[in-house]
Amino acid sequence: MGIVGILAVAALVVVPLIREYADFRRAWGLGRLSALGVTGLVVPAVVIGIAVALPFAQWPFAQWGVTVAAALAAYSLAVRAVEGVLAPERASSSSR
Repeated sequence: MGIVGILAVAALVVVPLIREYADFRRAWGLGRLSALGVTGLVVPAVVIGIAVALPFAQWPFAQWGVTVAAALAAYSLAVRAVEGVLAPERASSSSR
């Protein structure tokens, strides 16, 4: 993979997750562990994305695209559900 690959992964995945973590701390008022837990929902979301994309194994580009799209959708739904529990008034106003 090399250093360029590691930097690319950091730029595309890790940096946005750090920003997401900081946003959960600042905007939602979560503590360190809680914000880390919500950010950590990305792990099961990726597993869901991989599982959904398994039928596309013969087409690597399609498999990659489906994995990313399904993982983003699952993570977004999970975060929205957490927001609905933590701040139902904000979640209901953002869905209008």
